[in-house]
Amino acid sequence: MKSFRKALSQSLATKVILSTVLLSLGVIALAGSALNSRLSDGIRSAAFNSSIAESRFTFFDAEYKLVISRNSTVEERKKILADIIVNSTTQIVKEARREVAFIRVPSTRKAPVSYEMSSELIRVTSIPEQLRDKVKKDSEIHYKYAPITKKSGAVEEALVVGKRVNIPSGGNYEMYIIFSLANQEKTLDLISRSLFLTGFVLLLLVGLITWLVVRQVVRPVREAAVIATEFTAGDFRKRLKVESQDEISTLGLAFNEM
Repeated sequence: MKSFRKALSQSLATKVILSTVLLSLGVIALAGSALNSRLSDGIRSAAFNSSIAESRFTFFDAEYKLVISRNSTVEERKKILADIIVNSTTQIVKEARREVAFIRVPSTRKAPVSYEMSSELIRVTSIPEQLRDKVKKDSEIHYKYAPITKKSGAVEEALVVGKRVNIPSGGNYEMYIIFSLANQEKTLDLISRSLFLTGFVLLLLVGLITWLVVRQVVRPVREAAVIATEFTAGDFRKRLKVESQDEISTLGLAFNEM
């Protein structure tokens, strides 16, 4: 550590390169963090708006099919519910799978028929109780980001959107649509890694450019310092090599005329 401090105090090139790289690191980190935050917010906002819009349509479609099933038999109504789940959970190419669940709202009067069912991959017990309490109270659409447990035991982050619906001869039920955030998390992770790699490459380029510039400036200054030391010792034989017409050449000419 002492040798590094000594080299830093005695080397103008080291000071310039180190300070430039550190300042560049701070600027790149701030810019990368701001860009990553803006991109992440944009992706999450777009995914959220799309999920809510899709949920509204799915809830409306389900309620419409349930209303017109008023004169259907229990088995026919169960088939309608199963079709709603199948159609809603169908996975589109490059799109994360969606899950759907129907949970009966607890009441003092026991319904003669239970229509509780869900898609095969989720455990309905992992749906947040705070969200369930809100859905039970009114007929508005509510949502919450939460970890959802699959029947395989795997846990993944998801957006859970819920609404209370009425099933003829079954009473009130909570209907939930679970949107997996796995693809979204992968995209955000890819963006973060890409920004990190880009920042690292930029930092290397800044360091390289600084080294080249400093090398052009510091080397003549270092040579002038050596000659000045020899001049103070009484040796006036050495001269600086002048190859340009810039400020460094002016310094060299001044030394050579001494």
